[in-house]
Amino acid sequence: MGSGAAQGRQLERSQNMSPRWKPPKADRTDAGVLRRKRELAEKLAFAVEYGSEDEFVAAVKKFKPDVGKEELKTWIMRFHDARRAKRRL
Repeated sequence: MGSGAAQGRQLERSQNMSPRWKPPKADRTDAGVLRRKRELAEKLAFAVEYGSEDEFVAAVKKFKPDVGKEELKTWIMRFHDARRAKRRL
């Protein structure tokens, strides 16, 4: 009988235990994500310095394949702003 009561307590304890805490997905770091972000930053910096808008758009689409039309337009505007700022320096 003692064994059944012990199993009941153990079952009750396991049901009451909260799951292990995990950081929010936005805060998790994944080596692949960090590598892609670093590659994108390098490609974008190169495109702003030496490349064309088409090369820049290709780099953005490779990094974010599901980029929408409006978001892509925002990226392109940033590209032109960065290029203008670079020329002024």
